[in-house]
Amino acid sequence: MLFTGFSVPLLDYLVKTVIMDRIFDVTTATQPVLLYSVMAAANGVYLSSHNAFRGLPKAAIFGNFFRSIMSIPIAILINFVAGSIMTVYGAEAAAGILQKWAAIISKTASDIVAGIIEGTADRYANIRTRFREYRKKLSDLMAIYAQIELLFPETKTLELLENTDKIQEKANAEAQVMEKIICIHALDALYFWMYQPRARSAISHLMNSISEEERHIWVTSQFTLLRQKEISQMFINGVLGPDFARALSFYLSRYPEYLEDMKRFV
Repeated sequence: MLFTGFSVPLLDYLVKTVIMDRIFDVTTATQPVLLYSVMAAANGVYLSSHNAFRGLPKAAIFGNFFRSIMSIPIAILINFVAGSIMTVYGAEAAAGILQKWAAIISKTASDIVAGIIEGTADRYANIRTRFREYRKKLSDLMAIYAQIELLFPETKTLELLENTDKIQEKANAEAQVMEKIICIHALDALYFWMYQPRARSAISHLMNSISEEERHIWVTSQFTLLRQKEISQMFINGVLGPDFARALSFYLSRYPEYLEDMKRFV
């Protein structure tokens, strides 16, 4: 903010007033396209220069320059719309008002482009991050699936996951630990789904890219959240430490909705 805040007075006084208006007689009334083009180029050079001074990556330096160039048509459109509105409502000296607003309009257009570019980049970065997290969860669940198969070779693992009472019936210490791990993975996935950005897009992409068996294992493992009594006891026993009230409340209130959403992946 310290650096970008200087761009408005730079554009307003030096570029718009001194150079374009006083020297070349270019204003929003005479040549708006040229004015906004020069202001955008000046803003791009300024942004790129202070980015380089701050040691930012080359991608950010060039991106900030081209974002300013891409903002030219948006600035011209804003200028046209604002001028039309003022004319319709009978504002006096609309051209003079637009000339005063020119730097703000140029900066606003640049920020709009930046928001679109950075928002899109953040979206895909979040999807990639969530996809990796979900992929790791699925990999961990598949490893547990293999261990359960070794513990109970006479019973299909999916049947055990669908009815964990069978694990309790056949339980040994190792099986009980694996059941708790499955519950913890399901709680993590619940948190991802409800709070992490782009988690729903990522899990949808993952479910569409894996085998039917893997998808079935994933969805079935999430239904361990139905074991309300056992999971509540895990919270009470300190699985998240002594301050568990909010987490427990979150689980109890949100897991029914989450499981309904999971059913669509079956």
